[in-house]
Amino acid sequence: MSEDPSSGEGPILPTAGHFSAREITGTDLSRIISLSDGVFAFALTLLALSLAVPIVSTKVPADHVSSNLAFLLQRDYNAFFGYAFAFVMIGIWWVVHHRTFQFIARYDSTLVWLNMAILIQIAVMPFVLSVFNDYGGTQTAVGLFAGLQVTLGITTTVLWDYAHRAKLLRPNIPEPVAEFFTRRGWYTAGVFALSIGLTFVNVTAAELSWLLLFVVQRVLDRKGVEIPA
Repeated sequence: MSEDPSSGEGPILPTAGHFSAREITGTDLSRIISLSDGVFAFALTLLALSLAVPIVSTKVPADHVSSNLAFLLQRDYNAFFGYAFAFVMIGIWWVVHHRTFQFIARYDSTLVWLNMAILIQIAVMPFVLSVFNDYGGTQTAVGLFAGLQVTLGITTTVLWDYAHRAKLLRPNIPEPVAEFFTRRGWYTAGVFALSIGLTFVNVTAAELSWLLLFVVQRVLDRKGVEIPA
């Protein structure tokens, strides 16, 4: 298969001989990125469906409806926390995905399917959030949410490492940049894997341990690397 990288067009398929889908490559990442952005946006929108409007009993006097509504909203604080945290997490994964594809110059079928593996996990995030909201104090719900973040961290890192090894990245990417992206993925997965272990001891401590993610990200950002233009 041949392709003119400067043309900005899709793959040029072979016209003769045996052809395998594995041979599909190209430099036009627009459809991959558009699909990815769409899935992320749809998942963010679906998150709001996990929030239910409290129903005030018709037996409550009219002058007590407001106070009763306030009480019901306050009681659902866990749902609001879960929504906000899941929104932030999907936002973080979108930023990671965006930064990763800034350095990818071309694709092959393996990269496409690794990206699909990321998207299927993003798409299921609203369901996982619903479980977390309804059973947030249980080991299973917290472990499920954390487990999804672990697999996302691993899949994102595998995609990056594959693109690096398969020479799908932009030319002249410094090795420290490649190592930075790898460390970021494994550290993220490690934080949530640690929280899964903590669920066997204390579920609340496991949830609070997720805040370590922002500490780790801060440390990585402070070390930093020079990103090529």
